[in-house]
Amino acid sequence: MELRHKFDLNLLLNQTNMARSNFYYYQKKTKSTDKYQEIKEFIKSIYHKHKGRYGYRRITDELNSKGLIINHKQF
Repeated sequence: MELRHKFDLNLLLNQTNMARSNFYYYQKKTKSTDKYQEIKEFIKSIYHKHKGRYGYRRITDELNSKGLIINHKQF
């Protein structure tokens, strides 16, 4: 992002072979927060609590038993 202030954006995009829309997409993405951050931390705690022996099915079952439904297609 720093180079954009020193050089023309079109020049930078041409040098990197990047589309303008991709540039603005990634710029917007870096400013937003992760809406699943709490759920990810909870999944990591389940995984480490069981010493890495739980796969995605067992973790999903444990999340469902706690009342957390993440996938809207699941039920």
